[in-house]
Amino acid sequence: MSVPTTSSASPSTSNREEETEFAKPVKNGKTYDNPKSFTNWGGLPSFSSAFKYKFMETDNENVPTDKKILDVEIPVHSIKSKDFRSDSDLFATWLGHATVLVNLEGVKFITDPVWADRASFTSLAGPKRYRPPPMKLKDLPELDFAVVSHDHYDHLDADAVKKITDQNPQIKWFVPMGMKSWMESNGIGIDGSSSVTELSWGESAEFEKDGKKFEVWCLPAQHWGQRGPFDRNRRLWSGWAVIGENRRFYYSGDTGNCDGEFKKFGEKLGPFDLAAIPIGAYEPRWFMKSQHINPEEAIGVHELIRAKNSIGIHWGTYHMGSYEYYLEPRDKLKELMDQREDLKDTSFVTIEMGRIWEAPDK
Repeated sequence: MSVPTTSSASPSTSNREEETEFAKPVKNGKTYDNPKSFTNWGGLPSFSSAFKYKFMETDNENVPTDKKILDVEIPVHSIKSKDFRSDSDLFATWLGHATVLVNLEGVKFITDPVWADRASFTSLAGPKRYRPPPMKLKDLPELDFAVVSHDHYDHLDADAVKKITDQNPQIKWFVPMGMKSWMESNGIGIDGSSSVTELSWGESAEFEKDGKKFEVWCLPAQHWGQRGPFDRNRRLWSGWAVIGENRRFYYSGDTGNCDGEFKKFGEKLGPFDLAAIPIGAYEPRWFMKSQHINPEEAIGVHELIRAKNSIGIHWGTYHMGSYEYYLEPRDKLKELMDQREDLKDTSFVTIEMGRIWEAPDK
């Protein structure tokens, strides 16, 4: 297995290729920012906006404290490595929040692996997990690589990253710009076995296994990053695409509605056989819309990237501080998709944690 030199989507004199050239992040000294072409980016909320959100809005999340109710409403099915199998050349399972385990044409990879009880720098505060992971870290199958979208604690779990690397010494990590040094500071990619490939938007790397070649693309996302009090936006954020010989997968990471970019993904890299798209953590809308999409916008992403199948993620796992009813993302997605006659030939669903999703035959 190898990861050759990275390459980027190069400019072209062709109008068609110029139109599909991916946006580039803005670099301000040591920090990153979303480009002006992201017209739906309103910046991070001010202190007064945060105060209004915290003390003047109604929290409708209402997650039951009764585990029996949660077991019915959001089931979690225990799964081990031996259970992660299928005759399909593309299958996946949702392990909670934004963590998706995928087998695409024989290569196994995971998105934003997070197992923490709290998505926080401390076990005493921060977003609390109310649905357990369906798979224990030690029960993961052998992984070829992993993609990380950004450095927020609900997407980057240091303990999980270390344990996964210990269990998979040859694993390759694909991360956005600025994150390689963080990985190395945690002992990842410095021993000559595991490796970290750092990419910017529009760049790709090649991964090879058993004679098959796969492209791993770092793609634009409308978001931001921060892990400590003094490192806001020091590390880039992104989405990811994995392109095999016959199958294509897209993972958006966290993102607001940069719809112009989604259209480019579909035109240049689509259609996608499977996409993992966030549907939760979006209310109150005025506060969340720059950084998180809602179910309606998620369907827009599904359509623009030309996804044949999508799974709704980023809901039903942590108390994320958003105020929509805890089941609304799932229910709203189904309601909206039922109304879209024009998308009847595609599928955008939620799946229960630990259940295996299989791609239809091509």
